[in-house]
Amino acid sequence: MAKKETKKKGKGMLVIGILIVVAIIVILFVIGGSGPSYSREDIDVFAQCLTEKGAVMYGAFWCPHCADVKKMFGESFRYVEYVECDPRGENEQSLLCIEKEIESYATFEFNDDPETRLIGEPTFEELAAASGCAAPIAK
Repeated sequence: MAKKETKKKGKGMLVIGILIVVAIIVILFVIGGSGPSYSREDIDVFAQCLTEKGAVMYGAFWCPHCADVKKMFGESFRYVEYVECDPRGENEQSLLCIEKEIESYATFEFNDDPETRLIGEPTFEELAAASGCAAPIAK
């Protein structure tokens, strides 16, 4: 009988251990995903302003930085002027990217000025400073 009790205790400890691990993962997911939040309307206005001021994002469909920027804008990304640089991408403009000497993705260029570029994953605040648009305010 001592063996059965040991097996039951072992199984019980395993279940408790699994539950603890799952709880930790859920807590980390909730904490990690709780970055600043912005209203969709504010991001829409910001994205439209970027385009009106001549800001262009050059990227590639496979680029992880580009995916993160698109995620940051969410549905409002449709207002951002985007140029696909990979010849395999949809609506590609690879020759324009070569002409503009785009070497890294995501690259934001402002007012067709190659001297004013942000590369990687710029924040709303960095994009605002470079463009003159008002950044959305975190809620």
